[in-house]
Amino acid sequence: MITVGIIANPASGKDIRRLVAHGSVFDNEEKASIVRRVLLGLEAVGVERVLFMPDRFGIGLRALDGITLKIEAANLAMEPRFNQEDSRRATQMMVDSGVSCLVTLGGDGTNRMVAKVCGNVPIMPISTGSARGCGGLCRIVYCVACHLGGVEDS
Repeated sequence: MITVGIIANPASGKDIRRLVAHGSVFDNEEKASIVRRVLLGLEAVGVERVLFMPDRFGIGLRALDGITLKIEAANLAMEPRFNQEDSRRATQMMVDSGVSCLVTLGGDGTNRMVAKVCGNVPIMPISTGSARGCGGLCRIVYCVACHLGGVEDS
């Protein structure tokens, strides 16, 4: 069964830098909308099952509202702690369950955490945090380099 894991960080895109600089903010409704589009695309290419990282807002489950899918989609069976460790724990559990790919919605921190524990499982990052904008690709490369041991994490 082709399975994809989705790690959607509910805290990304809302940091103090955006508030004081009057920058754009990614709310969790928008993240659910992004996940909805991802689900439709995954189903179109034959993915059979999706696992979501659970969060307080319920981004993954809200993404299912108003659409009919044949794909099996559910929250990962983990007790969230509602901190950055959730991304690491969810990634490890998804990798251990045999996901073929991980989709992340987050910024530098989320992608760095996922890259540290995903092993050889490919990551498809969708930037909703600090990796947005022209530096995003460089930051993703940095995350991968950290994962591969080419850069020491600070």
